[in-house]
Amino acid sequence: MRKKFISFILLATSVLLFALIPAKPVLADDEVVIPVRDSSFLTLNDPNYRDFLSKGVGFFNSNPIADSYVPGLSTWKLSKLYTGSWGGGEADPWYRFAREIYEVGPDMFLTDYQAIVIPANKITFKEIGVYRGKDFNDDSPWKMIFHSYYIVTVKNNGPVTLWQSPAYQTPVQQVNPGDTFTINQAYFSYDSGLWFDIGANQWIPAYYLDNTLVENL
Repeated sequence: MRKKFISFILLATSVLLFALIPAKPVLADDEVVIPVRDSSFLTLNDPNYRDFLSKGVGFFNSNPIADSYVPGLSTWKLSKLYTGSWGGGEADPWYRFAREIYEVGPDMFLTDYQAIVIPANKITFKEIGVYRGKDFNDDSPWKMIFHSYYIVTVKNNGPVTLWQSPAYQTPVQQVNPGDTFTINQAYFSYDSGLWFDIGANQWIPAYYLDNTLVENL
């Protein structure tokens, strides 16, 4: 009986200690962060950054600064992910609605308000769109329809070739500068770069697109 009582006390103490441990940042898998438009990295002044790292939390009372430049559709390896939003600071609008904060280098942050995250080396529609149910007014049956979050615009001096996969292997057709498309899927690898599927496995390198992904409302 005494041993059971002691075991219970130890277990209860362990649970309490774990509950008091501060939240820590999540170490990222092999994922990349992609700004959806030209914007700025968020940084902190040196004392705030050291305090941010030592506590693992503290971004609620930090003062982020947006005084640099990051091009849209560039790719950055995600090193740590923090949940929550920034508080205060002069980095409007990038901190205001953030639910996730991505560290992509020493004191270099992006938020989910200005960027998306996709896995590397994997075709995905994560953060690109969602399947929704749709009712029709005619006699067609109810079914799931893919809704893309973003519209892209081709930007080049001449026609651009689309490919059957995110690799320069099988050409499909060509599109013209100024053409706009919704994105179906995305792919990134460190060998071939960033690609978007803009129609039934018709892939285009992000290099030939405008830096801004327009929201598909």
